[in-house]
Amino acid sequence: MERIEATRWQYTHGVKNENAISPDNWVHDQLLLDRPGNNEIQLQLFYDYKSNPPLYPQWQEYFRKYQPPTLVVWGRNDIIFTKEGAIPYQRDLKNIQLHLLNTGHFALEEEGELIAELISRFLLTRHKAARWIEA
Repeated sequence: MERIEATRWQYTHGVKNENAISPDNWVHDQLLLDRPGNNEIQLQLFYDYKSNPPLYPQWQEYFRKYQPPTLVVWGRNDIIFTKEGAIPYQRDLKNIQLHLLNTGHFALEEEGELIAELISRFLLTRHKAARWIEA
């Protein structure tokens, strides 16, 4: 697979309507990915992902202890960060809103308006709760 096609695939795989995703996204990304020296940077980033799983127990303990209000918006059809990665947050967090949207990895590209609305509602709810507690 050509590099540009691999980058395009990340934007279009799992979306409802590929035609709704602007090619500007993957063309711009590919230009940045093709910069000299960037291959090594990307490989180091991928290699560094292995440092995350050993930290999961610490993050999970923080969630259980402090119960931060949490909004999770995830592409249900994302095969890079699969939906199975989103669901476990519900084990540790009591005050969570989890939304699995019918889209892929770059959910904002297809569901930007909906995601903005979910964020606004989440923040408004948090703001109203904070004002009620302060009163």
